[in-house]
Amino acid sequence: MADALRPDNETYKFYYEAGYRLWHSLCSSSNTSPFDATSLDIENAFPQHPYFPPQLELDRNSSTVLYATGTSTWETSNGSCNLPSLQIGLTFGVTIACPTAISLQSSRLIDSPNLFDEESKHMLVLTLAWAYVLSARWTEIIPGASTMSYTESVATRDNRDNARNGDGDLIVDLGDITYEAARWWAAILAPEEGWGACIFHNGRVLKSPWSVKLESCRTLALRYNAVPSPLEWHFSASFSTAMAYVLDYAIYHGLQNQSRAAFAAALLLPTRHRISKQVRWPRMHLPRMQRSKPSVEQYLPPWGSNNCQLDRLLALSCNTTGVISLLCSTFIEPDIPCNVCGAWIQGAFAILDTQVAKEPHILAQMLMCRAPNLNFLWLGGILMNVQHYIMKWARPVAFQIDLHSAAWTNSYVSFIQKPVSRTASNATTVQRSDEARLMFLSQADHHSNPPLVPFTPFGSIALKDCILEVQMHVSCPGYHGLRYAGWAWNCRNNTKIAQDPIESSFTPSSKVDDAVAGHTTIHYDNLDRDKDCSESMTRNMFKWLREADGFPVAERAIREHEWISGGWSSEEESAAPEGDGKSTTNRQIGPWICRGITTRCNTI
Repeated sequence: MADALRPDNETYKFYYEAGYRLWHSLCSSSNTSPFDATSLDIENAFPQHPYFPPQLELDRNSSTVLYATGTSTWETSNGSCNLPSLQIGLTFGVTIACPTAISLQSSRLIDSPNLFDEESKHMLVLTLAWAYVLSARWTEIIPGASTMSYTESVATRDNRDNARNGDGDLIVDLGDITYEAARWWAAILAPEEGWGACIFHNGRVLKSPWSVKLESCRTLALRYNAVPSPLEWHFSASFSTAMAYVLDYAIYHGLQNQSRAAFAAALLLPTRHRISKQVRWPRMHLPRMQRSKPSVEQYLPPWGSNNCQLDRLLALSCNTTGVISLLCSTFIEPDIPCNVCGAWIQGAFAILDTQVAKEPHILAQMLMCRAPNLNFLWLGGILMNVQHYIMKWARPVAFQIDLHSAAWTNSYVSFIQKPVSRTASNATTVQRSDEARLMFLSQADHHSNPPLVPFTPFGSIALKDCILEVQMHVSCPGYHGLRYAGWAWNCRNNTKIAQDPIESSFTPSSKVDDAVAGHTTIHYDNLDRDKDCSESMTRNMFKWLREADGFPVAERAIREHEWISGGWSSEEESAAPEGDGKSTTNRQIGPWICRGITTRCNTI
C-alpha cells in the first residue's frame, strides 16, 4: 500500500539528484577571478520598491526602534470575479540602538573575504565612507533626525617616520584634498565613532541603521596634501558633499569596481546588525600598497544620477526581514512538493558543503548566478559575511517569508505567488496548491496569512471536500492570482502617500534552475531520509490547510500518518465526529454565508 505522505525511495532520490545537479552546475561554472562589480545593475534595480517620503509618521511605540509603516494592496482576481483586493501592513525599522562594530583582525579571524585581490585593501575605507553617505541621506528624509555631526574622535595625520618602519599606523592616501574633506575623512576613519546620525526619542539617542564604530589595535592615519579653503572646515559634510568625497577617492585610486561593491556591503549593514552587532574585517596593509592609476573618467554614484533610486535602496536596506527572506529563498525551490523538499535541499547542500563551494569567490558567483536579480545583495551579503547565517536558516527552511520584498524585487519565494490554474467547469478535483491559493486569496477564515511553508502542497483534493470559498471560486470565469497593486505610507496628520508600481504581473520570475547538460557523478553521502525537513514542512502545510476546518474523510490516511498525528493535539479536532452533520460552535465555513457555523458531514 502506498504511503500517504512519505515518497518512495526512487522519488526521494530523484529530487536529491535534481538539487545536486543544479548546484553542481552552478559550482562548475564559477571561477576564482576577481569580481567585476561594474556589471551589477544597481542603478536600475527594483523599480517597484517604495521609498520613504519626508512626511512619514513614525511609529514611536518602541523605546529602542522607530518604525516607518505602510500598507500594500494586492489584487486577487480580474475578469468577472469580484473577489476583493487584499491589504497587508509592513513596518521598516529606521533606527538602531547601538552602532555596528567593525574590527580589524588578522586574516585567520576575518569575517569579510577578499574578493578583489589587492584592491580589497580599500574595501573597508569605502564601506565606512558609504555608511556615512547613507546615514546623511537618512537625516534628510527621516522626520526628527538631527543633522550629521562629528565627534571628537579623529583619525590622525600620517607620521611618515613610523610608516617607513612598517610598524606604525595604517596609512590611507587621500591625495590633494581640501581641509573640509580632510576633516570628513578624519571622522570616517576615526577610532570608535567619528560621526553621528541620530534621533532623540524618550530620552534615548537612537542611531541611523548604518551607524558604525571602528575597533582596531592600530589606528588609521591619513596622508594628504591639504588645499586651503575659505569655508569653515569643521562643519559636518552633507549628503551630496560626502558623496563627492567618496567618488573623488575612488577616482584617485581607480576604484570604481570596489566602490560599487563597498556600497553593496554598506547596504547590508542593517542586516548584519540584526544578525550580529560586530563584523571582523581583514587588517589592511596600505603603507606598502602602490596606488592604482587614477581614472580619467568621472564616476557616477552606484545608484546613478537619480537620488530616488538611492532612496529605494535605503528603504530596502531597512527591511531586514525582507533582505533575509530574499537571500534565504535562493536556496529553495518553491515548485518542489513539500513532502520531498528535504531531498532537494540535501542534494543542494551536498555541493554547498564542499570545500570548493565554501571558497568565497566560488560561493559568491554561485549565489549571484542562482538569483541574478539579487546579485548585488549577495555581493554585499558575502562582504558582510551573512552567508553562513543565511545558509544555516535556509537548510531547515527556518526563515520568514516576506511577500512584499518578493514583489518589489520580482523574486519567487513561495508557491502562493503563482496564479491559480484554470479549472474546467465540470472538474471534480482541484490541486491542493490551488486550494491553498484560493483559501488565502479569498481570506477564508483562519487563512488571512499565507502559509509559512514556501513549498507547494502535493496532490489533489475532491472539490466537494474543499471549503465553500474554494468551491465558489475554483471554476468561476475570473482569473485568480496574487498581484501587487501598490503601496501607501502612513504619514503625518493621518494622511497616506501612495506609491503605485510601474508594472506588475500575476507571475513572479523564477530563479535559475537549469543544470548544465552533461553527465554528473552524484554522491549520495548527504542523502539521509531521517534528517531532512520534509516531515516538518508537510506537517506545517497541513496544519495551515486543515487546522480550522478539519480533515475530510478522504484524507484519513494523511490525518493518521505519523508525520501529522505527532504534531496534532486532540483540541485541534473537529467537534463533530465523522459523518455527523449536527451543528457545532467551532466550525466556521465562511463569513459570506449568513454567518453560519456548520460542520461538514464528511469531516474527520
